[in-house]
Formats: sequence, structure tokens, C-alpha cells
Amino acid sequence: MLLFPNKPKYFVKFTNKKLLTFNTKKTSILRYSQIGLLAKCSGFISNFQIEAVRLYLRRLAKKRSQLFFRVFPDQPITKKPNQVRMGRGVGGLKYWAFYAKAGSTIVEINTNNTQSAVIALNSVKFKLGIKTHIKSMENRWML
Repeated sequence: MLLFPNKPKYFVKFTNKKLLTFNTKKTSILRYSQIGLLAKCSGFISNFQIEAVRLYLRRLAKKRSQLFFRVFPDQPITKKPNQVRMGRGVGGLKYWAFYAKAGSTIVEINTNNTQSAVIALNSVKFKLGIKTHIKSMENRWML
């Protein structure tokens, strides 16, 4: 069950490279739970990566905890086929992605057992293409 928008107005969007270093502090707040996974740097997260994280966390958590995803892939990523000459417009749609800014919350887990949630989030870090860290409300005085 891959994520993508229902009916986008345009399949090709302009990507501004200057936004890649933009830092936000507002989205680093945990709203739904006590522990979450935050982005350290900005970058793209594809819908395949989000789905892999969801399946892995659901397998570890079973029915003991709730998962809250704060990301949705709404940015289309295009790619030209191999051995095609330059020019002739933008390539076809390859996949959908979410642009995560530094400090934005990716996943939150609401559970009673925080140790298992920390272990699960540590193993999920490697499935994403950006650097992340775990934030818990118990250690909110830390980064």
C-alpha cells in the first residue's frame, strides 16, 4: 500500500535547491506520543522508504502500540530513461517523495514500553536516506 496523492493538479513540480538547507524548529514538537524519530538534516524520503519503515515498525510493535506518521509523499520525482538525448522536456514520473526539513518529525510511537520503541526506532534509522535521531519527552532537555 504505497502512498501517493489522489489527484494532483500537476505531475511535475519545481524544486527549489535553496530550500535544502532550511531549518525548522516548529515541527520538532512531539504531538501524539512520548517518543519519536526526527530528521537531523534535510532531504527527500521516498514513498518506498516510508512503506518499509511502516511495515518494519508494525511487525515489531504488533498491536501493543500506535504509530503516527507525520510525513506524506506529495513531491513528484521525475527521471528520464537511459540513453535519451538531452532536451525534450521533463522525464516521466518515477516516484513520490516527501521533503523532510531539518528538525521535522517523521514517526511517533505511542507505547507503554519505551525501551522497545527506542530499539525499533534505532533499527529503522538505516532504512531512511537521511540522518535522524530519537527524541523522547523524558529527555527533552537534550537535543
